[in-house]
Amino acid sequence: MQRMVASVGHGGLNRTEDVQLVQALLNRHLQAPHRPLAVDGVMSPRTISAIVNFQRRVLHLAHPDGLLQPGDRTMLALAGQITPP
Repeated sequence: MQRMVASVGHGGLNRTEDVQLVQALLNRHLQAPHRPLAVDGVMSPRTISAIVNFQRRVLHLAHPDGLLQPGDRTMLALAGQITPP
């Protein structure tokens, strides 16, 4: 699997390849009625919203920040490398 190199999301570095990876992983976790994200590497408000929703719904964060860092809890849960609480 591809690895994220830098931060993605609100205030992140948002390298095209990293954003594409996060968008593809977020699409695996979307629930109806949400439409899949375009895996285009463009950090959009819709992608940030999907990150925030994932952090809220899956990680149960009270104050999601819409940001992922390589190896952080959000990224590990998104990649299925840890089981969320």
